[in-house]
Amino acid sequence: MIKANSISIIKEKIVNEYFISSHRARPDDFTRNRTLTFQAVFVQIFRKTVKSLQLSLNETFMSGYLPNPVTASAYTQARNKFKHTAFIELNNDIVTLFYSESNTIKKWNNYRCIGVDGSKIILPKSADIVAEFGSVAIKNQTVDSSYSCAMFECYYDVLNHMAVHSMFAHGLSYEVKLATQMLDVATENDLLIFDRAYASYEFLATLIEQGKNYLIRCSNGSFKEVQLLAQDTKNWSKIVTLKVPGSQKKNIMEKGLPLEIKVRLVSVILSTGEVEILATSIMDESIERQEFRWLYGMRWGVETFFSIVKGRLCLENFTGKTPEAVKQDFWSTIFISNLETLMTQGTEDEMNAKLKQGQYKKKVNTAVSFNTIKNMAFELFMDNEDKESTVKKMTLLFKMNSGLDRIGRKAPERKKTSDLQSCNFQKRVKKHVF
Repeated sequence: MIKANSISIIKEKIVNEYFISSHRARPDDFTRNRTLTFQAVFVQIFRKTVKSLQLSLNETFMSGYLPNPVTASAYTQARNKFKHTAFIELNNDIVTLFYSESNTIKKWNNYRCIGVDGSKIILPKSADIVAEFGSVAIKNQTVDSSYSCAMFECYYDVLNHMAVHSMFAHGLSYEVKLATQMLDVATENDLLIFDRAYASYEFLATLIEQGKNYLIRCSNGSFKEVQLLAQDTKNWSKIVTLKVPGSQKKNIMEKGLPLEIKVRLVSVILSTGEVEILATSIMDESIERQEFRWLYGMRWGVETFFSIVKGRLCLENFTGKTPEAVKQDFWSTIFISNLETLMTQGTEDEMNAKLKQGQYKKKVNTAVSFNTIKNMAFELFMDNEDKESTVKKMTLLFKMNSGLDRIGRKAPERKKTSDLQSCNFQKRVKKHVF
């Protein structure tokens, strides 16, 4: 029921006058009876394809979802009237709806596990984009140029595959600073999991001062106490007091943070035999050492999410060269990612309900699920058909060509790819979702 309800809510909003007036560039935009309505522009941005824009618009007309054929130029003008904030609001609705069914949400020890990380997003280069997002210089023996990029910071629920909160910031933004700005959205039931780039005294003190739950990997050279535990062969867990480094004392005092903090350090042993030290707020001594190793390993889910939005959804293949077009593509990608999670919720449980001993578990193939949602976008958001029947049709497609969850399988060691091989892959081998 929640799936059909979510589709109905989105469909009702994108034709609602108040919603349209809140997300248009100027007060008189989308007020006349035009071929490209707010609803039509929304769905076209949502479907983002690697095809020629004109071909995509022609197909929309041939499918009967546009009353008249339109040019790429006309669509570009209509798109300039549309604000990316529509996708932000609808994305927040999806996240709220998803967590409203608390009995289906996966947790660890009653914690929602949030992997936190940042990733560079390469942007098309134009004067307006450089002015808003900055540029990064490239200079070596053969190249003297620059490129534009944005920083994508994300709070990602690694057990439920939901991008809880995202930021799309200036390309030179510091990911730790962005993560700090986002701390307000973390609740007392969230466990924030960070990699070693975040393991500084200031960030730990900030987390403790705000009462956040955390698990952070520490680099071997981060704190003296970390080095001592890494060499300890008898103890794998220890509560220590960290003192502010002298060089940071003034800054810490100015920010009103404590000069001493207590943290629990936990050592875990990787499959390679390497010792890894984690700093955490979890004081429960009944939790075993291996469980901490598994828990930190779950952080990889946010890296996989970045791979999906850049690879499967071709985020960096932007459909416009203005800051607004870039933001529309970014937020529509986050929106469809979360919508796919909601629409496929429970599908894997259904597929594995009658699994026999020794059989691999099945999982939804994201290439199939994203393709299904994009292809059925007009049926979902513009048709007046019963949404329950549409959801059933989609679920049947989700279950087809499913993948297998081969736990413990390791990929062969990665070999360096030549420029020629990479070009051949991009031109002839890579299979696009849409």
